[in-house]
Amino acid sequence: MWQDIRTFFSMTVAVLKGRYPVPWKTVLVALLCAVYVLSPVDILPDVMPLLGITDDITFMALVLAMLKQDLNKYRASVAPPKDNVIDIGDINEHKK
Repeated sequence: MWQDIRTFFSMTVAVLKGRYPVPWKTVLVALLCAVYVLSPVDILPDVMPLLGITDDITFMALVLAMLKQDLNKYRASVAPPKDNVIDIGDINEHKK
């Protein structure tokens, strides 16, 4: 969890500096989620005990899942490339 939080702030700085493309889909869904959660109009009214917040929680879980995917993509983009080279030694040495 703490690694995700650090990665989120790192990704945010990279986006603000133009070093990483903005994940527009996630940003849009997060904004829609914030508007929906704060809006008094819900699919299931919040006054209904327990059921009233399930639609809000479901929407927030969707946003967090999308954000987790974006964080994993960001981590992969900034990770150093893995070395997939197999060293077979000096080719000239084997020709002798």
